[in-house]
Order: sequence, then structure tokens, then C-alpha cells
Amino acid sequence: MLVLASAREPLSDGSVFLGLVLLRYALPLTASASHVLSTLALACYLAAALWLISSMRQAALATIGGRRIAGLCLSVAAVSVHAIVLWQGVSAKPEFALSIAETASLVGFGIALIAVVACMRQARFAGASAILLAIAGLVAVTTNEGSREFAVAQQGWELNIHIALSVLAYSLITVGTGLAIALTLLDRRLRHRQPLGWLSILPSVATLESGMFNALGGGFAALSLGLFSGFFFIDDIFAQSLSRKVILSCAAWITLGALLFGRWRFGWRGRMARNWTLGGYLLLVLAYFGSKLVLENVLGRHWG
Repeated sequence: MLVLASAREPLSDGSVFLGLVLLRYALPLTASASHVLSTLALACYLAAALWLISSMRQAALATIGGRRIAGLCLSVAAVSVHAIVLWQGVSAKPEFALSIAETASLVGFGIALIAVVACMRQARFAGASAILLAIAGLVAVTTNEGSREFAVAQQGWELNIHIALSVLAYSLITVGTGLAIALTLLDRRLRHRQPLGWLSILPSVATLESGMFNALGGGFAALSLGLFSGFFFIDDIFAQSLSRKVILSCAAWITLGALLFGRWRFGWRGRMARNWTLGGYLLLVLAYFGSKLVLENVLGRHWG
């Protein structure tokens, strides 16, 4: 099988990529083939997560590096299959119009890329990356929800840029929020002097907190550009059933901006930082997915 590798002889990224390219052109663009690829992506994500988790367990030093490399190779395979599934769905439409499930899958794809890069750069993030990869796999299988038609309110490359920036922002802020939740659980165990259990695969509290703010900082920058592009490119943004989305997105932007300012000026950390992070993320979820749910299922319209 293409995606199977041992810890001693992991597949190279080049052979994985070549095999997936051949798979892409060997399978017809049918719904059944897309479902097969979605399931394959989930299997690769979960296998990669297990390999990365095993690399964080107490084991001989000689096998740790091999397990991590095997996990990374499987991660690259999973991301490649996920990209093929997304491309099949997007290329089959006349315009860049994503459904709720496809948007969630695209965000999961961004999360997976971030997890792979983080694990490549720092081995101590292998455990956290494993959790993120498992989440990406779960949303990957939701990509194909069936054919749906939307009345696209506005078309063009400007909207595509706005969508891309919004997805990037959402991916980064989701990673930051996930690290905040993991930080909360880890801090609670440490404060009560309880056994860490599965939390032992996570890096230290300081490392998690640093990663959380790095992800939130990048997400805030992308969100700022996304909001700016929306105001600049979209005509009559408040007159196209988008007022709630704009207001909630601006509220999330203000919340995350206040958090980052408090971190820079007053050194916010711990519970206060985590609460502000969760509050900003909740506003972003309501702004994006809440608005899409109303537009697509109630009004029958579509925005990115």
C-alpha cells in the first residue's frame, strides 16, 4: 500500500507525492471516488497521529526519530489526498463557492498544514500536531456533502482573495484556540498535582502558551487583511444580508486585538488570556458559520 511505512523505512515525500498524483488521474471525478479519497485522507491522518503520539512515548532514542519521520510522511500523504478531494469539489463548480462542509474541510486542511510545519520545526510539538491532524481528518470526511446549488451574490477574484484570507485567519485562530484548550487542561492537572495521562504527549506550559500567541498573532493579521478586503472589494457590504457577519467579525477582531495588546503591554497570560481567546473564537464561529448557515439554508444565497 502507498501509505504504509515502517518506522525504520518510512516513505520519502517524493514517492508519496508521485503516487498521489498518479492516484488523482487514475480515479474518475465521481462522487464514489471522492468518498473513497475522503476516507483515505481520514485513515492517513489518524495513522500519522498515532505515529507521532508513539514518538512522544518513552522509548529507545533510536526509534523516536524514525517514528516521527514516519508520522510526518503519513501527514504529507494525508494532506496531499485532502488537497485532491478539495480540488475535485472546487473545480467541479463554475465559481469559487464553498458550502459549509467544504469550508470546514478547507479550514481543516489549513490546520493540517500548520500542524505538519510545527512538527517539522520542533519535535516537541509532535503530540499537539497529532491532535490537530486527527481533527483535520474528521473534517476531511465531511467535504462531500452532495451537490448543492447557490445563487452566488458576487463573483470575481476579489471575493476569492477575501475567502482565502478568511480561511487562513480561521485556521490559525482555530489552532490558537485548540492550544488554549490544551493549555487549560494541562494547567488544571498540574495545579491539582494529578497524573497527566494522555496530556503527557503535550509540550510544556510555556511552549504551549508561546505557540498559542504565535498562532493568534498570525490569525489576527490574516483576519485584519480579510476584513479590509471585504470592506474594500465587496459592494454594499451592509446591504447584502451580511450585516450580522460584519458586526460579529469586527467584534472578534476587537476581542483578539485587545488580547494581543494586553499580552504585549501587560503580559496577560493564564486564565485571562485563555478566556479572551475562547471569547474571540466563539464570536468568529458565530460570524462565519452562523452567517453561512442562515444565508445558504434560509435565504438560498452564498458568500465565501
